[in-house]
Amino acid sequence: MHSAKTRIVIIDDEEDLCFLLGNLLVSQGYDVKSYYTLQSGLEGILEYQPDWVIIDNDLPDGRGWEKTNTILDALPGVNIIKISANPDSQRTHHLRHVHYLIKPIHVNSITELIRKHTIST
Repeated sequence: MHSAKTRIVIIDDEEDLCFLLGNLLVSQGYDVKSYYTLQSGLEGILEYQPDWVIIDNDLPDGRGWEKTNTILDALPGVNIIKISANPDSQRTHHLRHVHYLIKPIHVNSITELIRKHTIST
C-alpha cells in the first residue's frame, strides 16, 4: 500500500461546484483536480491517473456518463461517482466501481463513499 494521497478528478461545467467541492475534499486530505468540459476531463484523467472520478452527465461537449467504459478501460480499478441534477438519469448498476449521487451533493456522502470503497478495495 502506498502512502500517497487519494487523487480525485472532478468533471463538471459548474465551476462553483468544482471550486467548493474541490476545496472541501482538499481540506479532508485528498488531492483534487477539476475540469469543466468532457474533453479536458478525459485528457486530465489520462495525465493525472486519479483513484476516483466525479463526473457530471450533462456537459457542454457531451454526456459524461457515456464515457464510463472509456474511463474504466483507461484506468482499470478507478472508482467513478456519476452525478446529475436529474434523478431520472439512466443508471447501470452492474459495475462495481461505479456509484451515483444526485445533486445537490453533500460532501459527506462523497467522502463516506470514498472511505468505504478505498478500505474495501
